[in-house]
Amino acid sequence: MEYRELPRIVAPHDDGDDPGSRPRRFPLARPGRLDLRKVATFAMLALSVAAVVFYAGRHALGTAMEWLQAQPRYQLPFVDIQLPEPPPDCFRGGKAAFLDRVRRNAKEPETLSLLKVDPARLRTAFKSFPWVAEVGEIERPPGGLVVHLKYRIPVAKVAVNRTGQFVLDREGCVLPLEETDTQRIPRLIWIVGKGLTAPPMERAGTVWKTATAESSDREALDRDVVQAARLAGFFLEPAREAEAQAEGAARISAITVMDPRLNAGLIVETEGRAQIHWGRGPGDEEPGEPTAAEKWDMLVRQAREGLGQKPRDGLWSFNRSGMVFRPAGGPRP
Repeated sequence: MEYRELPRIVAPHDDGDDPGSRPRRFPLARPGRLDLRKVATFAMLALSVAAVVFYAGRHALGTAMEWLQAQPRYQLPFVDIQLPEPPPDCFRGGKAAFLDRVRRNAKEPETLSLLKVDPARLRTAFKSFPWVAEVGEIERPPGGLVVHLKYRIPVAKVAVNRTGQFVLDREGCVLPLEETDTQRIPRLIWIVGKGLTAPPMERAGTVWKTATAESSDREALDRDVVQAARLAGFFLEPAREAEAQAEGAARISAITVMDPRLNAGLIVETEGRAQIHWGRGPGDEEPGEPTAAEKWDMLVRQAREGLGQKPRDGLWSFNRSGMVFRPAGGPRP
């Protein structure tokens, strides 16, 4: 039997290729207009959801932080702050009383949260206390606080109207007498003078000042009291105090503030009751006047040679070569 291949039937639109191999054509889609109202609504909804999530997260975080801050391990009593440099021995009550008074003076809470401590605020609390001269580094070891301090040290006691007394450091800063145990101070030098008046009570922790707008004529007297305090601190520096111990005649016991109108400066008195016209305080010397260190060397040298005159016998003074004695009734220096 004879077989014949049947003729292939081609569709009119077919060019002879396999229809399955040809890509299907689609008409291009034309974008329509955006519905701005729907877009705005969606954006506002998204922002609202984000705001709710942010607020809820922030509230949850704040609540967690408050809970954490309140845990006992992060609570520190103010009186447990560490002070590597302890308060001066003459401060009544010791470290615990010192920290309690710092806290009360600054109106700080009894307990601090270690997670909320503001170093600047803590520094201000200590700096505003009269006994603190300088606040150094603040350390935050685990579970504690360490504050390094430099203290004001009493060097002089001011007698006012024979009854009032005030304690000053070497910068002329007024220290609270009720907090000062004068029995535990190795030595204080008296500051005396006519016309001295008491400063206001709120001057504690600040430099001596009694002058007001109505009494500006007292400014010179206040200046001389501050100079006297600096001079007392100068005399009580360890090296000079040791020299004064070795040469008892050079040991200073009192400083007299003269009437500023006399332009006489300061008069110092030794324990042997010799009086010496000292002049201006350290750093305030007039041109040509020997420095405080030069005067001290002259005083020690003269003490070895003899400095035993009584107050009524006359007055010692300085010149460039040494000390000279002027008998009572002689010309003033």
